[in-house]
Amino acid sequence: MSFETTGSNPRKRPIEEQASDVPMEVEVATGASSPLLLPSADAATAASSTSVPKRPDSKAYKGLRHFSMMVCRTVEEKTTTTYNEVADELVERIVHDRQKDDPSGKFDEKNIRRRVYDALNVLMAMDIITKDKKSITWKGLPSAAGQDIDMLHREREFRLQEVQRKRESLKELLQQQVCYRNLVQHNQSQNHDSEHNKIPLPFILVNTHNSAVIQCNMSRDKQDVMFDFSMPFEINDDNGILKRMGLDKTTTGVLSEMLPPDMLKYCQDNHLLDSMVVDDADAVVGEHVDAAAIGSSHHGE
Repeated sequence: MSFETTGSNPRKRPIEEQASDVPMEVEVATGASSPLLLPSADAATAASSTSVPKRPDSKAYKGLRHFSMMVCRTVEEKTTTTYNEVADELVERIVHDRQKDDPSGKFDEKNIRRRVYDALNVLMAMDIITKDKKSITWKGLPSAAGQDIDMLHREREFRLQEVQRKRESLKELLQQQVCYRNLVQHNQSQNHDSEHNKIPLPFILVNTHNSAVIQCNMSRDKQDVMFDFSMPFEINDDNGILKRMGLDKTTTGVLSEMLPPDMLKYCQDNHLLDSMVVDDADAVVGEHVDAAAIGSSHHGE
């Protein structure tokens, strides 16, 4: 077995393959060394003079991919056509282009038509064109338009849900601002004789049945409180209680003072203020009067 070396990487080759490359002569070396196969001078000269065939010019050498693109563009331009019409046009175009590079060259028209036929089969397999008897019709390049539309619909639905969620959050924040504003006015309206009617923040209100047994334990630092109820109970935070007291009601004039014009318009257009707006300012004050009784009751719960 001998080695053929190209650069620094030797590769094993069978002797039969080597023998088919160039004629070899056997020369027996004297001494104890093994016989060596050495090329003859004539064989070396013949090998050195052998020319490597040049690859055809890249412009003249086109494969099925190139023909498929040409056929695709031709059918797209015509929309509806036939095989002979496409083949005749491409033969004329290709021969004209190749004659510019080699005016005396001969070209195989049958080979071009065969490649056009192969390209049409490729396009039909990809569902880009359709064939009905001799008629060839352009359908269009494959795309993910349907999937894109579905994705856009899902994205739109998600965005609409996000907008609605943020509108609800905005409405909740506006209600809190109205409650706090009315609570401040309520507390400021109380004189020294009715200090117990003022409602401090924050607080929670725990409700249960009046016959329930409640055990209350408080930590020594008075930071943690544990309740044990014998019956179901309900916990309300200050926001919920203030709304039940009617402190989330106000007038359009007050809202126009609280909000910028563009935000006020946006809230009105999306009906975010409908549950808060009352026509009469005295009605809001009337709700505040009831707030004193409810506010005082939560201290005893």
